[in-house]
Amino acid sequence: MDLDGILYKIGEIAEAFTGKSIQWIKDIVNPTPSQKPPRFKFLKKLIKRELTVHEFLSLNLQLSFIFYLVFALLLVVLFGNELYLTIISVVYFIYLRYILIKNRDFFIEVEPYRFFYYGLTAIGFLSFLGYLLIRRFAKNVYYFYAYLIAIFVIVLLFRYIYKSKFTRDWTYGVVEDIKGELVLVSVHDDIRANVKPGKYWVDNTEDVEVGDVVKILIEERIFRSSIPKRVLEVHKAKPSSSETSTEPKAESEKSTSK
Repeated sequence: MDLDGILYKIGEIAEAFTGKSIQWIKDIVNPTPSQKPPRFKFLKKLIKRELTVHEFLSLNLQLSFIFYLVFALLLVVLFGNELYLTIISVVYFIYLRYILIKNRDFFIEVEPYRFFYYGLTAIGFLSFLGYLLIRRFAKNVYYFYAYLIAIFVIVLLFRYIYKSKFTRDWTYGVVEDIKGELVLVSVHDDIRANVKPGKYWVDNTEDVEVGDVVKILIEERIFRSSIPKRVLEVHKAKPSSSETSTEPKAESEKSTSK
């Protein structure tokens, strides 16, 4: 191949790379809901048990937020630079926004997750930024006391707003087994009820069958996830499956609109 051919080939590669890069940036900055669920190749290698798409998305949000906090903390401790903190926070927020919008249709309810993680991200950024500014400009230890009190108040206010807007004392589950007045229910990750995914034995006085979707009362625990306690009502029946959504769509949308 002569020099002109080589240069032409390089130009084609550069043009194709530039086009794909621009499209990728547009997709990240202005994402649109996907019709196909994400594959989670990396998470599936780490997690051996079967999870639904909703549960994988929830796990992805949790792990990415922890990674952001750890990375931001390292930047603050090692460099103490507001610019570095702002850059990593903006990058993380863009990623968070992309995940929530791109996979909107695969969350049982996306709005609680959006509110929760947007709020936590803002609080985390303000906490780190406030610490850097206080460390630089504080004249005495009382500035640090005021900073800690302010962060504590912000966290309590956010918790109050979130609980009043989204928290509920029930969730949904699929009946997997029945033993007398106890039923084994399979429950998805439910951020509104603060319930972790898994199978739970709960009390039951209703007429249920294996495969029924049931509404379950949960018991709230301080600083720990809530646990399902008792079947409240049978919502409807459908074949039991680990891929079955335990959140009836109409009820979900009705609850969100309140």
